[in-house]
Parts: sequence; structure tokens; C-alpha cells
Amino acid sequence: MDGYNSSGSYAHEAEISYLKKSGFLDNDISFLNDLRYFRNSVTYYGKILTIEYAKQVVAFTKKICPKLKDMVK
Repeated sequence: MDGYNSSGSYAHEAEISYLKKSGFLDNDISFLNDLRYFRNSVTYYGKILTIEYAKQVVAFTKKICPKLKDMVK
């Protein structure tokens, strides 16, 4: 949207910085960063997550999606 592109080494840090600049709450940014970490753990190391954590992710997604949609309007 603003001409930024995050790819390659340290791309995740750029994405987190952009979210901070876009007015996301620190708690939300922290949870998104945790999601990235756990996704990598599942994808690359076969980690199995709990149903309780999956429920937290679903609730968070429902909360954050409207804000993300507003950003791309």
C-alpha cells in the first residue's frame, strides 16, 4: 500500500515495524509475531499446537480482520 516490500532476511522485523507504524497495539503485534513463530515451528519442526491455542488464534483473527480490511480500502 505504501510502497514497502518485505522479503528475504529479517522481513518479519520489517512487517512488525510496519504494523507498529500503522497504529496496531503492542499486544496485537506481539501476538502476530508469536503466530509467525508458531507457524514456523509447525511448518519446519512438526510442532503440534493445542486446541486452546487454536481458539485464541481464531478469536484474534476475528478481532484483527476488520482493522486489516480497513487498511486496504
